[in-house]
Amino acid sequence: MKDILIINFKRHGDIFQMGRLVSSLKNKHPEANITILINKEFEKSAELLNGVKNIITLDRKKIVSYKKNKIYSNGFALDEFGKTIKEINKSWNLVINYSNDRISTSLASYINKEFKGIQFDLNCNVKYSNEWAVVFNDVLTQQKYAPLNFNDCYHKMVGIEENNSFNALHVSNEYNKVCHQNFLKMRKAEGKIDPKLIAIQLTASNINKMIERQELINLINKLNAQEDTIPLLVIAPSSDERSYANKINSELDKKAVTIEAQFSALPSVLINCDLLITPDTAIKHMADILDVPTIELSMGPSPFLKQGTTNLESMIITPRIKDRDFAYGPSAHTEKQVRNNEIIKAEDIIYVLNKYFLNKEEQYLQNTDISIYQIKHDELGGFYKNIEGRIDTEIELERYLSRDFLYRKIERKTLSGHGIVESDLNFTYNWLEQAQGELIKSSRHVLAAIKATLAQDTQKLQAKLADINLYIGHTSDYCALPFLFYRAKINNIETPTLSEVEHILIALKNDLQIQFEQIKEVSILVRESRSRLREESTKELLNESRS
Repeated sequence: MKDILIINFKRHGDIFQMGRLVSSLKNKHPEANITILINKEFEKSAELLNGVKNIITLDRKKIVSYKKNKIYSNGFALDEFGKTIKEINKSWNLVINYSNDRISTSLASYINKEFKGIQFDLNCNVKYSNEWAVVFNDVLTQQKYAPLNFNDCYHKMVGIEENNSFNALHVSNEYNKVCHQNFLKMRKAEGKIDPKLIAIQLTASNINKMIERQELINLINKLNAQEDTIPLLVIAPSSDERSYANKINSELDKKAVTIEAQFSALPSVLINCDLLITPDTAIKHMADILDVPTIELSMGPSPFLKQGTTNLESMIITPRIKDRDFAYGPSAHTEKQVRNNEIIKAEDIIYVLNKYFLNKEEQYLQNTDISIYQIKHDELGGFYKNIEGRIDTEIELERYLSRDFLYRKIERKTLSGHGIVESDLNFTYNWLEQAQGELIKSSRHVLAAIKATLAQDTQKLQAKLADINLYIGHTSDYCALPFLFYRAKINNIETPTLSEVEHILIALKNDLQIQFEQIKEVSILVRESRSRLREESTKELLNESRS
């Protein structure tokens, strides 16, 4: 595969995350010439990616200014857009629609080559390259508690195994040498024994993602006070961030070193640190590529279940996810997000640092309103597992079963693990019974619709399809999962025939059968776990009575 075009109109973090896909592509196709098409304002990030031969940019700001300014004819905007079209209008062996938004999909359709992701057909209906493209566009976007992260979904969609042996990020030797020398002096100057350099990203793109000001001050003070840690404040070279860092430093018991780094220097800063503490930022994705462990603070609208850290050594601290509001937009500033922004305390971050990175004996996690997640690997890739703190059994069970459903439906395989929370078996058993009841109810809707298609009763069919749409909006993420595939397919046929509707409904019925099998298998596992725990409890009682 010689020439590959990746269209990615997302932001800095997504461009860095794309580096993982580029690495996998270069590993499988070393001879490939990879070109990326991005928005011009994110060119600085793209220039850091290794393995990319050409960068083509779309100057959307200039296009919008031409379009909105009454002085200019709309022809100026079209001419500017035409420059990009001219650059991408060539013979590609593969086009990857990475961002899957309307503009990228229109361009992927215009090129009309072999593609991964989505395109439009001549009637502007969506064409999916495979079932994983449906998952990315119509499943993960609709589920609050995503069962699969974007990175794994991209790899599945493109049809390659993840391989990060290719160095996906450019690290400047000059910057690296300077950072290494300066940080070495810093470690010695502090007079601490083998201290760890802890980089702290102060700001985020959304205020609701940021560490609360007083907790940030408390955190830096605690890191300064410990005998084995040195905090570094990492900021971008801007007057706003510089001012914020100065204000924070003015309130500290002991001033912290501030590192002002542009994107080109950031990789050198990170690889010379031992750990990064950050909210959801582009730097997190950069640290993942560089294998720098991270404590990710997931707050506000940060969708960590979709785009959390992918480093197996990293940790994620989040307020209880049942109370999270993942809504994101220019005006998104909900009461839940503001309240959640104040839940993670400096003590919680220090607890995770000491226990999981510095291997210190910690008593217990005192904050009962947070959860600690770590990414684990299974057959589908990375799965965010709740390892400590508040656990919501229903959400975790739904996430696991949804993940297993996707694997069974698309790959025709089952996950080797299970989603049972052994500390809450009674709740799990009751939930399974309720889920089975929901599946029976949904099956009746589907069978009634199939019956209407066989009878060629269009009026009755429309009523039954309306019932199905109503059901989708009121059921759980897990129970809605098969219906999201159904809706994606039926909505993208302009005027579906009865035969086409019947075919889609039968596929939906088969998907529901997968869920019935899942519920049955997990119910058996729960009964076996209950029986085993009773036997263990009986043995313990007998041993106590004998002693």
